[in-house]
Amino acid sequence: MTDPSPIKSRSEAEEREAAVVELFAALYSRTIDEMKKKYGQDGFELARTAFLDAMLEGWTKEYEKLPDRSLETYVRWLTSIVLKGAHYEIVESSKTSVRFRFTACPWAIFFSQTWQAGNGAFFCEADKPMIEAFNDRLDFEITQKLMDGDACCDHHYFLKSSD
Repeated sequence: MTDPSPIKSRSEAEEREAAVVELFAALYSRTIDEMKKKYGQDGFELARTAFLDAMLEGWTKEYEKLPDRSLETYVRWLTSIVLKGAHYEIVESSKTSVRFRFTACPWAIFFSQTWQAGNGAFFCEADKPMIEAFNDRLDFEITQKLMDGDACCDHHYFLKSSD
């Protein structure tokens, strides 16, 4: 498994953020684990669905504040909410396609180090429904995930073809 935290020195703000992420992720994982113990896979799926629905509801309210539904606006908004501990570069940017390469993610770091990547995957699974809720003409794909032990997350946001 690849170390999801290639950045070895963090700023004070990143350290504080990491502590909050770790606390939230520990509380979240404990809740998910208890639901799985009591309700099995149905409990896990219930938690997953509730998490994704709550995220979409929250982000949809944020989308209402944005000036338009373009890919450019989505990417500007997305980069404004990325955690300080996330390290990324934009490797492609056009009016119809934007590709990110994330090499560090606070969520992946914590969940991978605690063998809770299955629980942490909920965060990754939110990307596609988030952009679809923003604009159903936009799409998202990913082939590599830090949460899965890959060297990076390769997020690709793009305008769907009009075939």
